[in-house]
Amino acid sequence: MFWATVLAAQQDSLPVPKPKPMLLEQKINATRQELRHSFVMEDPAGAGLWLDSLTRLEDDTYIGANWDERWLLYFWVENYGALLAEASLFGAEERAQQSWKVPPPADSLFEIIDSTLFDKRYDLFQNIRHAFLNEEEKVFATLLLEYLLRLNTEEEDWAARIEAFEAQYPTSRFNRFLGSVKPAILKPANKALGMSVHFLSGSWSGELERSLNPLYGAQIDLYYWVDRWNLSASAIFGGPKLARDVSDGFDIWPKDDPTSFAGFGLEVGYDVLNTSKVRMFPGVGGGLAVLKPTLTSEDSEDIPEYYDNFNYLEWHLSASLTADAKLFGKDHKSWAVPKGSYHGIRMRVGYHWLGFKGQNRLLGGNLFYFAIGYNLFAYKEARK
Repeated sequence: MFWATVLAAQQDSLPVPKPKPMLLEQKINATRQELRHSFVMEDPAGAGLWLDSLTRLEDDTYIGANWDERWLLYFWVENYGALLAEASLFGAEERAQQSWKVPPPADSLFEIIDSTLFDKRYDLFQNIRHAFLNEEEKVFATLLLEYLLRLNTEEEDWAARIEAFEAQYPTSRFNRFLGSVKPAILKPANKALGMSVHFLSGSWSGELERSLNPLYGAQIDLYYWVDRWNLSASAIFGGPKLARDVSDGFDIWPKDDPTSFAGFGLEVGYDVLNTSKVRMFPGVGGGLAVLKPTLTSEDSEDIPEYYDNFNYLEWHLSASLTADAKLFGKDHKSWAVPKGSYHGIRMRVGYHWLGFKGQNRLLGGNLFYFAIGYNLFAYKEARK
């Protein structure tokens, strides 16, 4: 009788085989269907049992219910204890670990839960307000529900609210989760860098109007912006032909000969208008201009000797009015620059008081130009 009792009491020492992966997937799928049915039938007790079943079916490879599905169901049944306990231990590392697992089947469970709770969101917020929770837990639960239902559409506002929570509760157990969902907002300093490239059309005044054809060229502008002030360096390149013979008293620079005109200048301006769509600023400054014949041949024997007599260099004053149309500013995150950075169309009118007259009376006059092109403006990130 003793040995019979001992032998009958022995347990099977062979390991219980785990269900095959396909079988486990089928069980998860079937359990999710039951959970979906209980939710649709508004059976919180049944939904809780099937959710527990999904949790037990999970292993190192498969996920039974995504964390956001489970947390929305916690809100639905007002199981704040389990919700807050899980959220306090959930951060970026846990989310990364789950991303390596096999997700649940692509069914309609999440969509049904999400749309139902979105329609009932006002009741859910009221439930949080009247729940038996302390103030810190109520504030966090409100933030969490907004995040799960994707009500945090404004990134800056969302980041500010998380920072306010972290400032009020610096040792909160929920800061780990909030830190993982806080958007990285690049805060702009009061400084920026910019560059613009323009097509330029210019007309001359005085004797220059009779000596040179209209100017067509390119303008490149680099600038530094600080607190509405603009410090810009620009360069103009063009090559109008001579409209008449130009003489220095001895030699003649013949009509229709090509020229090279280049202008380099510095200007200081101030934003008189700076909105979300338009920026406008006048500027004043000075620069250096060069006018000389264009050498069309590399053979020095073909270059007239008198060309060296028609190389003109002068200093001048300048003024301009610049307007930017801010067309593309919403993609600043993809450029990794703070909000407020933009690119778009730039238009400029300018006037240069040239001083070639002191070197040749036939070249006396000034330059008026209109330029249109593309502008890039990027705020610098504020130091943290």
